[in-house]
Amino acid sequence: YSGHGFFANGIGAINEHMAQATCELRGIIDWLEDERGVSKVGVTGISLGGWTAALLASVEDRLQFAIPNVPVVSPFDLIMEWQPTGLAIRMGLAALDLSIKDGRRLLAPSTPLTHRPAIAKERLMIIGGVGDRMAPPKHSRLLWDHWDRCRIHWFPGNHILHLDRGAYLEQILRFMREIEFLD
Repeated sequence: YSGHGFFANGIGAINEHMAQATCELRGIIDWLEDERGVSKVGVTGISLGGWTAALLASVEDRLQFAIPNVPVVSPFDLIMEWQPTGLAIRMGLAALDLSIKDGRRLLAPSTPLTHRPAIAKERLMIIGGVGDRMAPPKHSRLLWDHWDRCRIHWFPGNHILHLDRGAYLEQILRFMREIEFLD
């Protein structure tokens, strides 16, 4: 299935993947600024890209904006909801005498909720799907609370079917104009 390789090699690999993605994106920002003379950079992404955008917003103060779209922000909790994976992880934790809280700590480095954003809340926006079961609405809500209730837009639909996508694209455009990213 899509994304299998991302999750297949365990928690340490997930943390490494997210650290690598963040490092590479920061390198791209360096290149855009130094080699291309770009003065304004923002980030948005859907799903895993939303998770990455939220994480990048916690370390990169050069961003003009971050707009995670249907982001996963508590990956351990999400994985625990998947069955039979969640049951297997619970059994593994019990065998190691570890708690759910211990499991969350293992993924804390790559969890946007662990870190404060490096940019002002006025430059943050979240897009959430009210019917999303892959990145459930509670993930967008948790990030919204963590980001001091920045701008948020809810769309009808789920992880794959973004109904009324035009409305959130208009909201993104308005947001980018308000923060003077676009003329």
